[in-house]
Amino acid sequence: MTSIGLVACTQSPEWTLLYYPDSETQPSVEQSGEFITGYYESIDQCHAKGKGLIRLSGDASGHYICGYQCLGDGESLNCQSTIASGD
Repeated sequence: MTSIGLVACTQSPEWTLLYYPDSETQPSVEQSGEFITGYYESIDQCHAKGKGLIRLSGDASGHYICGYQCLGDGESLNCQSTIASGD
């Protein structure tokens, strides 16, 4: 009996979407673990999802940040760089 293993090359998500539902909510990135909304392979995917969440909420006061290679340790979130929704 021969077993065949499938090996897939997958790209790990590089971008983390932090979505803040209103203008009142804007903690520092380090304190934004609870606002993680998804992980994406490209900055374009991250921006598209962030813009979609703002559009779906119907409230223009929402905003988002895309963080590049973010790591969390349970206490804080650290990203190599961030791009805000207005940038």
